[in-house]
Amino acid sequence: MKDAIARQLRQDIASGTIAYGEKLSEARLAQRFGVSRMPVREALKELESAGFVTIERRRGTFVKRLSRHEILDLFEVREAVEGMAAKLCANRANNEIVALIDEVMVEMAAAAQAGDTDGYSATDERLHQLIVKGASNERLTDHYRLLVHQLHRGLLSSIVTRREGRMERSLAEHRAIVLAIRAHDADAAESAMRAHVQQGRLELADEVSVKFAL
Repeated sequence: MKDAIARQLRQDIASGTIAYGEKLSEARLAQRFGVSRMPVREALKELESAGFVTIERRRGTFVKRLSRHEILDLFEVREAVEGMAAKLCANRANNEIVALIDEVMVEMAAAAQAGDTDGYSATDERLHQLIVKGASNERLTDHYRLLVHQLHRGLLSSIVTRREGRMERSLAEHRAIVLAIRAHDADAAESAMRAHVQQGRLELADEVSVKFAL
């Protein structure tokens, strides 16, 4: 139960369902999940160690409020992790993974054309997951998953995607990544992925200063 509760709370925080800075009540969470307080307390300790919440003595547990500096620092780490994933994927991805990547790219293009920011963000996330899967490196996958949760990727992706023209720019960046992967050009794939993450970081920097703690 502890693992299931922690997993669900991670998803709630990443999606923005649970807000930054919100206080988490053990009693209310126990009622929500239909369990005693013990697995809830254990789940919250796990989330604290992973950087999702802070547990303050005599005050309670709060969703960690990332600073602008922390978010942009994490994007630098993401650049390295996903750059390596794209490089390995270009070398290792089988035909099934490449076919799935092509399918997602078609969906991304359709979402961009329709102006569907939510649909675009969802397919964007799936594409990155497929690239990490194609890298075939379990430790890299673990680091990627942790980064996704710490970055609250769903919420941040949604913020950036809503910038004027971002979907079109992002789509072009993803096409460059996929083209390199399909050509098995590992260096080009890494370079294109790093450029994509860098651009996202730059555009996010303009937004987070008014949405997150400084």
